[in-house]
Amino acid sequence: MRSVISKAGLGLLCLFAAPASVSAASGTFMCAFTDIFECVDVEGCKRVTNDDVNLPPVLKLDFDKKVMTSDDLGEDPTDIDIKEMVEAGDLVLLHGIGRNEVSPRSFSAAISMKTGKLHAGITTGDATLALVGDCVDDL
Repeated sequence: MRSVISKAGLGLLCLFAAPASVSAASGTFMCAFTDIFECVDVEGCKRVTNDDVNLPPVLKLDFDKKVMTSDDLGEDPTDIDIKEMVEAGDLVLLHGIGRNEVSPRSFSAAISMKTGKLHAGITTGDATLALVGDCVDDL
């Protein structure tokens, strides 16, 4: 599981910048996870690091193009299409399918456009990652 989680990670840049605050989901946001939990049947959930589950440090969300780009800072970026994007009040709800033939997965996220807070999940057939983080307008 750990070696096959799709790259959808985030960097520390977002931890120190001001939270996002726009009235509509448009433009580009940079995000960083502050907490990651890996949940597996029987064993339950435990806190892990980006490296433990193979998540790169930076995630860029392009709301206009409906594309999520993970950047491993030194490796080639990976683009993943956002299949669904819905605005509900101050939340933007996202869903997509990761690219991994060995372990197919889906991802979903809720981002507060008021606070920049990100809550997300990556799900495979045998485990789930629960992710909490922060997003800011692309600098």
